[in-house]
Amino acid sequence: MMNESGETTASIRPAVGATDYVEFWPAGTVVAGRFRCAACSNETNVRQVLPRCGFCGECLWERVQAISAGR
Repeated sequence: MMNESGETTASIRPAVGATDYVEFWPAGTVVAGRFRCAACSNETNVRQVLPRCGFCGECLWERVQAISAGR
């Protein structure tokens, strides 16, 4: 949400630290795994070529990290 000055409020900014890194993968890249659309968060399993997002048409994806059972 934006305030009157046009700045984004702190409550909706992503909690990303200075050491965190998110790698984005463009549509057309040959990959295997689970990916999340960078724009709408749609998730898909891919075993060959990353497509454009079927919901919003975005071309950028981020890999979904598997959560280990030991946590």
